[in-house]
Amino acid sequence: METIRILLVDDHSVVRSGLGQMLGLEEDIKVVGEASNSEEALKIIDLVSPDIILMDIKMPGMDGVRLTKEIKEKLPSCNIIMFTLHGDYLTQAVEAGATGYLLKDIKREDLVRAIRKVYSGQTVISENIQS
Repeated sequence: METIRILLVDDHSVVRSGLGQMLGLEEDIKVVGEASNSEEALKIIDLVSPDIILMDIKMPGMDGVRLTKEIKEKLPSCNIIMFTLHGDYLTQAVEAGATGYLLKDIKREDLVRAIRKVYSGQTVISENIQS
């Protein structure tokens, strides 16, 4: 079984910690790093070589949409899932190169399923904003 390598990028440490613990329960998912802002994310990305970055949109400094553009230029093979409270940045996120857009009210099992889908090459978008 292949292991899906995840980098968590969110300015709230409790979100990163909770996601790390939750995803750590899955045999095929490993959190390989965390970053609290775009600067940290850009520094760590080469060190941890993530398959997927689970990233918030609203962060101090560079926002997630702009960070997505930079990461896709630096590491085009990396998949990025926007993980946010805000449903109104879908178009910008997808145009920037995000392969997933999930709202933070998602159920645990749906998040895990979405990560696996993105890893297998699919695009995922929270159902309640797909209209």
